[in-house]
Amino acid sequence: MCLTYRVFDGIIPGILMQNKTGSMVVIKSLYTGTLNIAGNEIQCAVLDDKTRIVNGTNVLKAFGRKQMGASKYQTISPILTSKKLEQYVYEDEIKKLEPIKYLSKNGREISGYHAEAIHIICEIYLRARDHGSLTDGQMHLAIQADIIIRSLAKTGVIALVDEATGYQYEREKNELQKILSAYISEDYLKWQSRFPRKFYQELFRLCGWEYNPMNLKRPGYLGKLTNKYVYELLPQGVLAKLRDLNPKNEKGRRSRKHFQHLTEETGIVHLERHLTKIITLFEISDDFNQLDNHVNRVFKDIDQLSLDI
Repeated sequence: MCLTYRVFDGIIPGILMQNKTGSMVVIKSLYTGTLNIAGNEIQCAVLDDKTRIVNGTNVLKAFGRKQMGASKYQTISPILTSKKLEQYVYEDEIKKLEPIKYLSKNGREISGYHAEAIHIICEIYLRARDHGSLTDGQMHLAIQADIIIRSLAKTGVIALVDEATGYQYEREKNELQKILSAYISEDYLKWQSRFPRKFYQELFRLCGWEYNPMNLKRPGYLGKLTNKYVYELLPQGVLAKLRDLNPKNEKGRRSRKHFQHLTEETGIVHLERHLTKIITLFEISDDFNQLDNHVNRVFKDIDQLSLDI
């Protein structure tokens, strides 16, 4: 097979690269391994030119995406094919989002991306989120990006301390990987800490959906169910006040979660007690008809006292 390479700033993106003498050398991987980010394994490598590489398909999977068509940047990562996202790609980031081809130790041709692509993709989603440009179906990706980028930052500081002190030679293999996984899991739990995991497990069961606690993508219908079985059952006027404090923007999305407007002393306490009660009703129900019967019986005299917000 004949391969054609395009020269870009003196480098030929692909298996061949140009050294200082002008001759062509083959890019090979010297070290290989596996990262675990958000429950997804990402194959990685260090090339003989010291470039750190991650597997492109694995990166897409970490963001819950599959291989898709090309954007106007013909070599950019397929995760950024959305026209709304292209405007948030900085010029100096494009090169690091171009695929890099190299040879594995057994001589097989592999295509990957610069390791910094993970960080750049996260930044792009967060920029788009901050400007209100994401669709409802993309918001879970911004949440995932936020968690990943903060967890990577924490782990990076630990790595710098280890390098400065020499501990990097003493620590166990994969210790940093374990720390990263712990940070990511911790941040996932923080995001949904006000609503226990059991709340979502039981609602997904009643809806007949598969529940994956590491996947933050939620069906839009879940919001309606949350309103029906949580916020509408709080004291009279609470939901209306929350909607007033937390209005939808021009794209129909709210900037925060409703519970973030409840006071810690009264509102959150009442919410947590309510969630304990409603989760019990979820557990003893086989379907929504049974659940509605239980809810009507238990909440027929909803407390109409005011609730601090």
